[in-house]
Amino acid sequence: MKGITTTEKQALAASLTTNLIIILNRDLTINWVNKQFTAITGFSEKESTGKFVEELLQGPLTDSLKVQKLNREIEQGNAVTDQIVYYTKLKRPFWVKINITPVMTAAGELECYIVVDSDITESRFQEEELKRSRQEISDMFDHTVVPMCYNDINGTFLKVNQAFCSLFECAEEDLIGKDYIDVHFKDLPAEERIALRREAAGFLTSDRVYRREFRMTTLKKNLLLTEVVMKTVVIGHRPMVSVYLIDKTEKREFESRILDQNKRLKDFAFLTSHKLRQPLANILGLIELVKSESHAQQDVTITFETLRMLTGQLDDVVHEMNTTLAELDIEAEKSLFTSEQEDNGVHNVWIVDDDQVITYITNRLLKNVDPTLHITEFLSSKMALEKLRIAENCPDILLLDINMPGINGWEFLDELNRTNQFVNVYMYSSSIDPEDVKRARAYPMVREFLSKPLDMNTIRHLLDVPLIKSKVS
Repeated sequence: MKGITTTEKQALAASLTTNLIIILNRDLTINWVNKQFTAITGFSEKESTGKFVEELLQGPLTDSLKVQKLNREIEQGNAVTDQIVYYTKLKRPFWVKINITPVMTAAGELECYIVVDSDITESRFQEEELKRSRQEISDMFDHTVVPMCYNDINGTFLKVNQAFCSLFECAEEDLIGKDYIDVHFKDLPAEERIALRREAAGFLTSDRVYRREFRMTTLKKNLLLTEVVMKTVVIGHRPMVSVYLIDKTEKREFESRILDQNKRLKDFAFLTSHKLRQPLANILGLIELVKSESHAQQDVTITFETLRMLTGQLDDVVHEMNTTLAELDIEAEKSLFTSEQEDNGVHNVWIVDDDQVITYITNRLLKNVDPTLHITEFLSSKMALEKLRIAENCPDILLLDINMPGINGWEFLDELNRTNQFVNVYMYSSSIDPEDVKRARAYPMVREFLSKPLDMNTIRHLLDVPLIKSKVS
């Protein structure tokens, strides 16, 4: 074929001096290359002429399937744009962005192809580095010990890490696509949930860091004390909320135990100082009296007997102090060195009562004392027994009415005994019959007998009393 004129070649090369220019014959062999092609690849025009591009430039990382696809497109007369890895004469790989355009004659016949290759090695390197950095950040997010998540601006979970799932005793699929308020604060009254949303939104729209401590529940109903830190960020032009949590449950429990120990030590010091002071004051007084007066033998005998009694009291006080201090020392060691302690708190409450009004009142009072409680109501004791047979976890406490249709409270306790399950049961009735109280005490799982309706002090007492974790033998 006739090649394009030298003038045309020079004009084309002059207009695109920073790119690699290749002119292909109709059979896709190289007709001409510009100086930039030679400068980058190392192949001269003489070495290149008559060769196929892939024959010169293809290497181990060149996508051969992509090359075949490009050739098919070219043969069909289509313009082609793509990215590919080529190799220099010294086998150094480099990336190019290919633009191949067919050139037609005035009669509409194919004359040649013009290939314009832009060297994008540096930009591809930066792109790969960015991709690698993003992957490293993603791996750090997934495997850090800090519980973290990303939410959209409305509070829907977009991404959570393993530490977050571990803290809340759940899997990733339990959270993704769900609202964080509905997940972690669903037991709060509606007005409190709305207030939380407004508070968080106010901080996030102001571009400030939101930081606050919350009592939250895991998906298995365990209570946590966490510090929540939130900040609005932009990832890929999309605004998100970055959240990380600091679990303060053990720290706060430890601080509480230390404060309790300090209080007990102060109380102990106050009491023992008074107990010590009294016999010491008496002894000192008697000694002073003996020094200042002359006494008959009988008076001296009485004085020494009194001294013996007082020193005996003083010795008893010292022994009592040693015993108490030893007990406090053991408790302090447990507080410092026991990392895992049994959770005896009340989280799950069942109410078994056919009186809907009393049940509603009791439910509301319980929630007023502790909004995080999970409360289940049964109007039928038979339904409660069936639930106990299939439930994986028993309720922490069970409020049981006596007089119910079908299976009454006493029959419920008898059935419970036969299942060999232990539940902390509180019998409650609108009237307290001494015989009922006596009968209730015969059941090992009955903690107390209460009178309806329950008041706030009684409910606080129920929730504060340590649970018994046992089985009926």
